[in-house]
Amino acid sequence: MAHYVRYLVFLTAVMVWNTGLAEERQTSAVEIVDWGLTSPKEVGSEVSSDTPTGVNRLVEGPVDVTRTTKIRACIGTSFGVLYRTSGIGEAVLPITVVVFHPMIKTEDGRSMLKSSWPDSATSLRRYAGWVFERDFELVSGEWTISLRDLSGRELVAKSFDVTAGSCPIS
Repeated sequence: MAHYVRYLVFLTAVMVWNTGLAEERQTSAVEIVDWGLTSPKEVGSEVSSDTPTGVNRLVEGPVDVTRTTKIRACIGTSFGVLYRTSGIGEAVLPITVVVFHPMIKTEDGRSMLKSSWPDSATSLRRYAGWVFERDFELVSGEWTISLRDLSGRELVAKSFDVTAGSCPIS
């Protein structure tokens, strides 16, 4: 009986240890390498029904970042995260970018607490972010950019404290 109990304790310990390793491997698949105010180079757009404007801006090239989590919401202000895969070689990992934000009430009558679009993660730095384009997007509160696998499990996230108003006149 004592051998049986020791064997069960050993198996339980191995299972707990393996669970911890699996969680570590999963959470380290994508890492955020920089965040803050950004100046991405837009190269096009695509229809994206799960965004307030109905459009997802496509960017390329290096994105300049001024590291901060405090964002002043003004038309034209961009903020976001730079991310890459970690520990999976040259594989391309399909992901969904989900931005959780305070209530945005669009001109077409939708009320949105989150926006999302498909993307992919690679070993090269990629950008996921937001640009304030319309007055109805200028809402204060916590905004979180969450990178998720296709089953919806969060891989990594970064939150920003957004304050609307007091924008320079341009």
